[in-house]
Amino acid sequence: MDRREGGRRRAADGGEKKFLLKRMLLIPLGVVALAATLLAQGHPDWAEAYGRTVYPALSSAVGFLPSLVGFSVAEWAAGLFLLFCLGYVAYYVRKIVVGKGERGLIAYRAVMGAVAIACVAFFSFTALCGLNYHRHTFSSYTGYDAEMADIDAVERQEELERLAASLAEGLGRERAELGVDADLFAAQPGEFERYARESVAAMRALAERYPVLERPLYSPPKPVLASKLMSYANIGGMFFPFTMESNINVDNPFFSVPGTMAHELAHQCGFMREDEANFIAYLACKESGDALMRYSGLLLAYDNAMGALRKVDPEAASRIAAGLAPAVQRDLAQRAQHWAQYEGPVQDASNAANDAYLKANNQSDGMQSYGRMVDLLLAEQRAEANDPVDAQGELS
Repeated sequence: MDRREGGRRRAADGGEKKFLLKRMLLIPLGVVALAATLLAQGHPDWAEAYGRTVYPALSSAVGFLPSLVGFSVAEWAAGLFLLFCLGYVAYYVRKIVVGKGERGLIAYRAVMGAVAIACVAFFSFTALCGLNYHRHTFSSYTGYDAEMADIDAVERQEELERLAASLAEGLGRERAELGVDADLFAAQPGEFERYARESVAAMRALAERYPVLERPLYSPPKPVLASKLMSYANIGGMFFPFTMESNINVDNPFFSVPGTMAHELAHQCGFMREDEANFIAYLACKESGDALMRYSGLLLAYDNAMGALRKVDPEAASRIAAGLAPAVQRDLAQRAQHWAQYEGPVQDASNAANDAYLKANNQSDGMQSYGRMVDLLLAEQRAEANDPVDAQGELS
């Protein structure tokens, strides 16, 4: 081996070590994220302090630039990342095939690169979203007792029936204000943008009552171009922590969209539990000055309440459903028909993936956690019955 050949070999070895060192330096980020997650799991007070101090400022800084554009940056980022992953795998598979004597080293480089990427992604997820799964519940700020330890099954069933009936009555009232002949299924030009602003305004107003929801920046909800794909996956909306965007399925019947917007904004405010995001969305919508916002929030609550009531008293649930205002029944029939066309294996796989994700993030009920909103609705109903004035008071 001559000197030039030896020099090239040493340079190559040096470059290889430098390549691997750069990637190994990113691995501690994953370790830090794991340690922070374990700390948050065991110390909710610490997670709550993070959620009320560091998270609002950090998430608002991350979300600032994406908030300046009207399209979903998250959608494009996800698509580009998927293309990157496919290209990454194809590149290293080809390198391994043609590498001959260096196949082991090439495979090692590929794995180290993937681990480094995963560590960065995990760290970012933890800082911008993951720790909030372990903070105090929103119900601790409402003053409502959602545990219902002293309530037996019969009393809970009676409460559920009163709740569902009350929500059904509210739906009829709001639908009449919107116009019984109005078609609420499709959005009119400019309506999405209007309700994106309205949902942010509703969340700001709710933050005056519950300051824990305050944040420097509320990034307005964004429409998703690939909404049809979201429908096949049974997704109405998705919060993307890496850009702090609330991404909305615009293929959804529009009367459901304002409630979905508020739900995703609740995640943006740092409350990741699905039951609490549903409840926050309901609270924000029902206090809005816009009838469609109120209708959408009531419908979100009604769906969950009726789902719970059907399990314990199907006859009462059927009676309440039959008593809905005709215009409301027409809306629900349109919605059922719309979603029926997307049922299939893709939806089943998506639901299974979402269930696994929720269980991995401190929501042991998985997909059933969405329905735990009912406990909060019943607690609110009970509080308002006991002290209507105090139930509307400001809690911080």
